[in-house]
Amino acid sequence: MSDSDSDAASSIGDIIEEASEPDTTSFECLFCEQQWSRVPDMLTHCRSEHSFDLESAIKSLGPDTDELDIIKLINYLRAESQKGVDAKNIKADSETIADDRYLQPTVPDDALLFELGDLMPDSESKAVDFDEYETALHQRVGQDVEKMSLENDRDTSYFDSYKGSGIHREMIEDSVRTQGYRDFIEKNAGLFAGKVVLDVGCGTGILSLFCARAGAKKVFAVDNSDIALRAKEIVAKNGYQDTIEVIQGRVEDFHTQRLIGKDKVDIIISEWMGYGLLFEGMFDSVIRARDLCLKEDGLMVPSHCTLRLAPISNKDWIAESKGEAFWNNVYGFDFSPMVPGGALTDREIGVFDVPQKSLGGEACTFYQLDLKHIQLQELDFSAPFSTKLHTDMSSIDAFAIWFDTFFLPPGQPQDATAIDVASWGMNGLPGLGFSTGPYSAPTHWHQAVLLLDEDDRRKEISGGSVLRGTVTYKKTRRDVRGVDVTVGWEVDGEKGPVSGSVMRTMS
Repeated sequence: MSDSDSDAASSIGDIIEEASEPDTTSFECLFCEQQWSRVPDMLTHCRSEHSFDLESAIKSLGPDTDELDIIKLINYLRAESQKGVDAKNIKADSETIADDRYLQPTVPDDALLFELGDLMPDSESKAVDFDEYETALHQRVGQDVEKMSLENDRDTSYFDSYKGSGIHREMIEDSVRTQGYRDFIEKNAGLFAGKVVLDVGCGTGILSLFCARAGAKKVFAVDNSDIALRAKEIVAKNGYQDTIEVIQGRVEDFHTQRLIGKDKVDIIISEWMGYGLLFEGMFDSVIRARDLCLKEDGLMVPSHCTLRLAPISNKDWIAESKGEAFWNNVYGFDFSPMVPGGALTDREIGVFDVPQKSLGGEACTFYQLDLKHIQLQELDFSAPFSTKLHTDMSSIDAFAIWFDTFFLPPGQPQDATAIDVASWGMNGLPGLGFSTGPYSAPTHWHQAVLLLDEDDRRKEISGGSVLRGTVTYKKTRRDVRGVDVTVGWEVDGEKGPVSGSVMRTMS
């Protein structure tokens, strides 16, 4: 859950830090081979000779256009030109440049990408090079502070939360997690020997060290948090500084991409999973890293994740988790107004180790993530589920959601939904994996619990019947790292069908 993650918003310092100037002092026209040393001259040339107005194209991207958008636009225009598309026929808008593969330079060491100051749409902040543009940006911080996005504040607090030792000790001490990765790497050392690996969100560098010990030729360990400084010390302390290169920054940032280089990596490894799998939004960065850096036949580690669900039916456990058992009688006084502030509420998703005895039905898989092929837009989804209730169940109190993680080696069947990860090792099946569910050893991820509204908890249902419904995951509009989860359900009741719906937020 530690990460070099990212949203498109990024400071210019992130992009240029540690990046060296290219050897060339001139840059090529977007649409022909003519060389230019000044952006204004090239803009005039593009308008007169190619009938393409780059400044208008940049303005059409919208008022929130930033340096990443312009980098993507330049790389997109160069890519279209290389395909032979006439400049007059190129469609350039925010939708066409949405693909993060355009963060990767189309032309190696493209000097035009070092002239972003001349291309920024706000004339007041234009500068002739990176240094002047960064200075202009900092000068405007005071007057722009009220316009700063909450996403940037959220990113700052997110990365700050991973710079201390405590959270990393918790994750390393999670033996299910750490040994799961270690065992796959060590038992499949042949996959790593002599290969180039990218560790996205390296944290302290433990996964990078496993890869290096297994024989990896080169490991790029990337993390945007200050923990990267500690990781660099740890790598050197263990003698792997010639194999592991620690980079502090977002994996999709321009300077990170330059340090990694234009050659693709063989393997991407990352421990990106959050509560309920997708909380924290780190997987977005892993997908972007895959699209930018991974070879066509490269390996994603882990390879798959599945989301699973089971109904909860245990009013005593619900009361205890809500705090009712404590607050309803405090030395003879009724403190029940304190209940809504407990760990389990009717507003947000709670995180608990749910006792197996509290589950009121069989667990079911409702969504699979194939990390090699899934796209960003598929992280907002609605998926059906179906599960059989226990015969002694008379009501539904909540839903528990968790995930299973799979390390499927190349050449093995790639349908994770057909695998019971809890009994995987005992059955001698190929590959490795682990579960974060209530049937397995506890992990630091626990399970995500959605408490039903009180009216729905009172509805009488028929034990032994089939519960059907739909689970919807959607990123919250107010918090790019948060997730809104909705479960709609229907089941037989004593007097006919019974249905309900619950929407909770994890933020």
